[in-house]
Amino acid sequence: MTNRFELLRLRLVGGDDDVDPSLVQREFPTIQIEQAPACDARDIVVDDYVWRGAFDLGSLDDRIEGAGPIAAISIRGYDVTGIACEVMTRYQRLLGRRNAASSTQVFDAVLRAHAGLYDVSLPLAKADLQHALDTWQWMLRLDPDAGLAAQLAALFHDVERLESEPRERIEHRAPDSQSLKDARVQRGVERAFALVEEAGVSREDATRARDIVFHERRAGDPDVLLLDDADALSFFSLSSAGYNDYFGVAQTRRKVAYTLARLGPRAREKLDRVRLRPDVERLLREVAA
Repeated sequence: MTNRFELLRLRLVGGDDDVDPSLVQREFPTIQIEQAPACDARDIVVDDYVWRGAFDLGSLDDRIEGAGPIAAISIRGYDVTGIACEVMTRYQRLLGRRNAASSTQVFDAVLRAHAGLYDVSLPLAKADLQHALDTWQWMLRLDPDAGLAAQLAALFHDVERLESEPRERIEHRAPDSQSLKDARVQRGVERAFALVEEAGVSREDATRARDIVFHERRAGDPDVLLLDDADALSFFSLSSAGYNDYFGVAQTRRKVAYTLARLGPRAREKLDRVRLRPDVERLLREVAA
């Protein structure tokens, strides 16, 4: 499984006179936040001008993912609370936030089974695993009381990519017929939720989660809408830059327009907490206008 922080301390080292960590704490209640006059020598330091100006965050990604299970991040400069929200949003997949429905040994087993599906030596498979975990974390931010089935759906919603796109993305090609696409999704979902039941999840919860995934983007069900919002937010916050690099500007503009249209009102509000790469941010402004 992707390395997960068991404890994350966040230091706010700000030039602001009135640093208020309450916003960060509301968005990320599992983080231990402290205000400090200086960074600790062992901290991973994120400076304001580097964070807001960087085009490529890959080196920071590597440092944070390799930091081990106990780490501290220092946010240094002005607007430290705003930057802290953006930083934690990018790396929330490493926090493993849970609620009562997912704080169980059965869910531990589900996470192990889920991680075991992905060959993280393949860049696209690693990205898919990160997106699945990030979508799960977005779901809990949007609805802290999300049920077990909805959280399972978040983890496994794109599992069919393990069959269709392990080494190459194909969504930019001429689309399959809907019946072929549905059949491929159905196969992937059925295999995934067989593993879920083997991990100890009840047949009722596994069936409900499978239905949420298979009916994604179809109107009516609040869990389907919740998954749709979480998935779309994860595209913007985690995947959009890589998508642009892979597919180019024209396809990314179409993807941004499609994904923005998927977002409900409460999810759109969360975009203010997302740090977009400048080229993607420009596309979003163009589409929104």
